[in-house]
Amino acid sequence: MNYEFLIKSSLLLALLYGSFALLLSRETFHRFNRVALLCVLVASLLLPAVQLTLDKPEFIGFQNIGNESVVLYSQASPTLTGSATSDPPDWKQVMYVLYIIGVLASVGIFLFQLFSFWSETKGGTCTRDGHGNTVIIRGGDFTPYSFFHIIIISASDYEHLREPILAHEQAHIRLGHSWDLMLLEIVKTIQWFNPFVYLLGRDLKTVHEYEADNAVLNLGIDAKRYQLLLVTKAVGNRLQTLGNNLSHHSLKKRIKMMHRNNSNRWQMGKALVLPVLMALAVVAFAKPKTETLPASENDKIYDKTEVMASFPGGDYAFMKWLNQNVQYPKEAMEKNIQGRVLVQFIVEKDGSITQPKVVRSPDKLLSAEALRVVRKMPGMTPAKIKGKPVRSWYTIPVIFALN
Repeated sequence: MNYEFLIKSSLLLALLYGSFALLLSRETFHRFNRVALLCVLVASLLLPAVQLTLDKPEFIGFQNIGNESVVLYSQASPTLTGSATSDPPDWKQVMYVLYIIGVLASVGIFLFQLFSFWSETKGGTCTRDGHGNTVIIRGGDFTPYSFFHIIIISASDYEHLREPILAHEQAHIRLGHSWDLMLLEIVKTIQWFNPFVYLLGRDLKTVHEYEADNAVLNLGIDAKRYQLLLVTKAVGNRLQTLGNNLSHHSLKKRIKMMHRNNSNRWQMGKALVLPVLMALAVVAFAKPKTETLPASENDKIYDKTEVMASFPGGDYAFMKWLNQNVQYPKEAMEKNIQGRVLVQFIVEKDGSITQPKVVRSPDKLLSAEALRVVRKMPGMTPAKIKGKPVRSWYTIPVIFALN
């Protein structure tokens, strides 16, 4: 799982949606607002994947960590075969498992909705409207809805309210709202943990209803009669979140929107903040060129090299040497002090060890012993770049554990 992508994508969606909600959500540019929300969804998927490198270098200290040399001790004698300590939980692994569970749950909900829709297309009376859409007439009392080119409506509504209801659902189909919902489901599956994606989905569905309402009124259907229909259908018992429906969703806002005067087109200029924020996000997500931190202008200490510094004889020889030379501090043993000590040092061009220091340690007793052993280490094989030895950072973890 790419944690960096998920974090960038979530933050970008939150930033762009927040700007939309603040500047444009109350305007009457329904088509324009719909496109803006779709752009937010697409940008949250694509922009974090853009790899832009800035010329400004980033200086790094040390990153190389040598192979873990695990030194295990019992009170009787040293061993290389087991450990009495338990490793701390791998939080990255825990987060990965939780994320996958959320993704699977989102996919499961979506598939369940698809299955529910498919099952409700079976049975009932099937007919065609004048636009080539399939109309399925079923018994029962529910709110009519549509998904792609299929409209599901109750027999009672088809008999008494056919004209405004079909006009509303045909508008959803003609304007391609189901495709918007599919894109929304993809982003929701990836960012199921992000509350802003659900807020954006709510606003996108509201804009869909605004567009469909306008299409109905533009056909000459009486506004009061149509609003009464909306209120009547608000008490329906259907909750089909996958399709477009005549539900009570944002009913008050929809009725108010029908009575609002059209916004001044100059207000669209506020949308310019979205591409500006997108551009700034690309720059903010850019990675500076990486260079090593020089010890001086003439002699650098590298953290990444073509050939890494190594212990003569390889990893096993390194582990064996440490096992033979580390002495478990008696006081630490009596106090049952255990843990891992990270020691950083420089491997010089001639392989000698300089500037050893403890990076992390559970106790000063273990730190002192780890430093003593590092200072005693024989020369190492230096790192190389283009075949030439160079100075490099090196870090070793020494684990003290009582059997």
